[in-house]
Amino acid sequence: MDPHFLQPEHLHVMLNHFPIILTLLVPPILLAGLFFQQKPILAVGFSLALLGALTTPVVMQTGHSAHTRFEMGQIQPPLDEDGDIASEMHEDMAEKAAPILYLVGFGGIAGLLTLRFRPAWAKGAALAVTLAAGVASIFTLQSAQLGGRIRHPEFRIQRKARP
Repeated sequence: MDPHFLQPEHLHVMLNHFPIILTLLVPPILLAGLFFQQKPILAVGFSLALLGALTTPVVMQTGHSAHTRFEMGQIQPPLDEDGDIASEMHEDMAEKAAPILYLVGFGGIAGLLTLRFRPAWAKGAALAVTLAAGVASIFTLQSAQLGGRIRHPEFRIQRKARP
């Protein structure tokens, strides 16, 4: 195995998809559970919400470590100016997304508990988690877009050359 494989930047690139994709899957699954009135489908949706939140701290820590390694010059080639700006913007957006992802995770726990102990409240919990996951998805997708710009010039907004 390549010794560089477990560096923070590699782990971050591999793991950052989990909170994004899981959070995107939560609303349609919960809405399907409500539509079909199936507790097992709701349980899957709530569980995915929780799993997305549980992966968030790992993604945040590996991203922070990767950013530090870039700043210290431990990753070569270094970032160009636009990549450095994208990195800062990506980090800022991720820090805004994380609390919302944690809220979605707590909603997943609450939803699982309502399914078990207060089934009549499951609809309200599912709607609340669906709404929170929708908001979280906006932030995570924006963070992902900015993250792609760090090393990929083709994802950056092209500035028009001045005559």
